[in-house]
Amino acid sequence: MAVKKLVQILLICCLVAGCTVSFTYNQLDWLIPWYVESYVDLTKDQKRSLKEQLQPFLAWHREEELRSYVEILDEIEMAMDSPVTGAQVRAWIDEIVSAAERTEFSMVQLGLEFGDQLSDAQMQEFVDSLWERQRDFEEEYLERTDEEYVEDNADELANFLRKLLGKLSGDQKDRLLSAAQSLCRFDKPWLDDSEEWLRELEPLLKRDSGWQSAVEAAFLARKSNRSPEFRECLDRNYTVISEAIADVENQATDRQKEHLRNEIADLRTRLQKLIDRAPEA
Repeated sequence: MAVKKLVQILLICCLVAGCTVSFTYNQLDWLIPWYVESYVDLTKDQKRSLKEQLQPFLAWHREEELRSYVEILDEIEMAMDSPVTGAQVRAWIDEIVSAAERTEFSMVQLGLEFGDQLSDAQMQEFVDSLWERQRDFEEEYLERTDEEYVEDNADELANFLRKLLGKLSGDQKDRLLSAAQSLCRFDKPWLDDSEEWLRELEPLLKRDSGWQSAVEAAFLARKSNRSPEFRECLDRNYTVISEAIADVENQATDRQKEHLRNEIADLRTRLQKLIDRAPEA
C-alpha cells in the first residue's frame, strides 16, 4: 500500500496529463457526488445541494492549488539539467503531499457542512460503508506475502516512472526492484491507523451538539497522534522512493529526458488552461 498511496499522491502533479484526466477534473462537480454515493444513497435534493456546496471548493482549487502544481513542475524542469538528488525528490514529494493534505482538509470541511443534511439512517449507512471499505482493504492488502508486497510496489513505481520517462531500461527496472525490496512494510501500520481513526470518528458522527467542530479538531490532530511505527515507516519509505526516483532519472537517456520535458510542458499547458477558465465555464 505504501507505494500505491504515494504514487496516487504524486499523480496529483500529473492531474491533467492526458485528455481523460483533464476531462475528469472538469467533471468533479458530478464525480464527487457520485463518489459520496458510493458510501450513502442521496436524494435528488441532496445531490443538488452537494453540487452547489462544491462550487466554492472547485473555484479555490482551480485558482490557488493548481498554481502550486505549476510551481512544482517548474522546479522539476529546472533541476533536469543537473544530476538530481534524493533530497530534491523528497522535497517535491513533501510539497505534493502538503498540497494533497490541504485539499483533503477542504473536502472534510465540505463533508461536515453537508453532513447536517443526512438522515440518521443515511449517516449510519455512511459509517457502515467506511467499515466495509476498511475490511476490504485488510483482505486485499494484509493477505499478501512479502514477495507479493515487493512485486506490487515495484510494479507501481515502474508504472509511474514509465508514464514520465517512457520505456525503462533493465538497469532502471532493477533499481526500482531494489527500492521495493528495501521498503518497510507499511500496509499494516496504515490500516491500523485507519481503524483507530474510524473508532474515533464513529461516535462523533452521532452528531451531538458541536459534532462538526469535534470532527475537524480530531482530523487536524490525527497526523500528530499517529504511532511512531507509522511515522518511521512512512518516512523511511519516502526516503527510499525518493532516492530510487533520483537514480532512475539520472540514468535517463536523452530520449527519456525529452519524453519527460514533453510531459511537463503538456501538463503545464493543461494546468494553465484550467487556472484561466472563467468560474462559470
